[in-house]
Amino acid sequence: MWAFSDESERANRMILAVVSARPSDVHAARATMRGLLLPGQRRIHMSDESPRRRRVILDAVADLDGLAATVFTLRRPMGHTRAQGRALLLGAATRHLVDSQVTSWILDNQHPAERDRDRAAIAAVLRTCTPKQPLTYDHRRAHSEPMLWTADSVCWAFGAGGHWRQRIAHVINLRNIDP
Repeated sequence: MWAFSDESERANRMILAVVSARPSDVHAARATMRGLLLPGQRRIHMSDESPRRRRVILDAVADLDGLAATVFTLRRPMGHTRAQGRALLLGAATRHLVDSQVTSWILDNQHPAERDRDRAAIAAVLRTCTPKQPLTYDHRRAHSEPMLWTADSVCWAFGAGGHWRQRIAHVINLRNIDP
């Protein structure tokens, strides 16, 4: 299995969406997502899309073969920094991916300091477990990996709630993380 993730924060609630798919399903999913690009558009980012486009994109994501999404949420308590919250989410996601025997994880590219913190949080968890399969992970710019657009779509819809969340509810497994 391969995984792709994106994160968001709404008020004091942090959200990390991890989308996973079999490698054999990734090529078709990428092609579907690229097919949704508008002329001149380099990537899909839900916050930039109109409501009509959001419906089209979410319906396409919900219909992708072999796609599963796990959404990790954390209510960031007072006194906890965003970096501390992200480390908790990444730790939970890493354990989940190891348990799911994911072999490749692509995260949305971050500022270099944040990317280093991400790698440290992931490495710390990997040192405490013995994966059946090695887990490789890296950060990529969203425009270069259409599967990151699926993670962004799931993350956005979950955070938006209501009918947006309902459009993709059948592919989401929710995990609430306690600090």
